[in-house]
Parts: sequence; structure tokens; C-alpha cells
Amino acid sequence: MESPLKGLERLMAQCREQRLPLRLGTASTEDSTGRELFPGQPLDPLLAAVFRRIGDARVAELVLYPLQGEHGVVAINRTLRERGEAPFPECLVFGQVPSLAYRFALVPGLADPHGLQPVVFIDDHSEKEVLPVASNLDRFFDAYARSMEAWDDMDFPRFEPERIAEDTVLVEMMRAGRFDGLVTRDEESQRWMRQVLGL
Repeated sequence: MESPLKGLERLMAQCREQRLPLRLGTASTEDSTGRELFPGQPLDPLLAAVFRRIGDARVAELVLYPLQGEHGVVAINRTLRERGEAPFPECLVFGQVPSLAYRFALVPGLADPHGLQPVVFIDDHSEKEVLPVASNLDRFFDAYARSMEAWDDMDFPRFEPERIAEDTVLVEMMRAGRFDGLVTRDEESQRWMRQVLGL
């Protein structure tokens, strides 16, 4: 049964209400649930549902890639992986902030028993920054939508540690050290982690 994607619905509603950019692509007729885009990394079922629902999209300051094509998930991740830089071999980038090197990615290796994968924020400038932001893709959409209600989505997730901390499943994963190999060790990233964990 397909997820209702309530977080995505909230995000699109926020765009309509605030008259922010909202462009939906062409829904895919292919069910790519469980398909391995890269060896050993099955496609997240919620991302597959997004492809079936809206294809690619522009929602506020977030661009969601289509599955295929020159600017699709497969092509973009192949290019990023060819760079040989962490964290891209362990992640599947699905979107970014246009004109900035701010990317959002799923982490297949941290999928839960239902195949749902957590989301990380990647600042892909020369000084990399990687932060966990949601326990699954729809929680990410919901948090992003709520950041638009109270703040500026261009600043998501940096100024939203309290909002991120509302995702108790994510916080439990962080406390258990599930992201230790991914999160950057610079002082700013570690301070943000402490804020989310309430330390």
C-alpha cells in the first residue's frame, strides 16, 4: 500500500499558501520500490512513492530529482560517487537547494525493518558538513515544511535543531551512534549534534 506522504502534502500546501515555487513533474508509471540503483542499496520505498506521485519537483527552495535522465538520481549519484569523496558512496542524494551545494540524501545502510531510510543534509562545499535531519523521507518533508512556517527554508536544517529533535526515532539513532561514521567532526557540526540531543 502506497504511503500517503503526509509530510510532502504539508510541504506542497505551504508552498501554495505562501505563494512559493511549486512545480511538479510527471509521475512515473514504474514501481521502483526495492530496486537497487547501486549494488546492495535498495531504493527507499518512500522515494519510490514520490516518483510515482509527482516525479521530479521544485518545492520552495528544494529541487527533487527525477529517477532517470541527465539530471536524475541515478546520473547525479554516479557522478558524485566517481569523485570518491565521503559520504557519497554510502548515500543516495535525492535533491538539493538550487544554485547552492546543499544536498539532501538517504542512507540505505541505515534502513529500518520496513526499508525506510534516514535523511542527511550535506553541505558539499570544500569543507564538507554532514548532519542527520530525519528518520525517513516523509519526516524530512514535514520538518522542511514546518521550517518554512517559522523560519527561512534556505537555512534548513542549521537553525532548526529543536525541530529536528522532535523526530524521536532519529534522536534514538543518533544516541545509538548510527551516524558516527557519516557526521562531520568539525566543531560546528558537533555543536549542532549536541543541540539536537539536548546535551
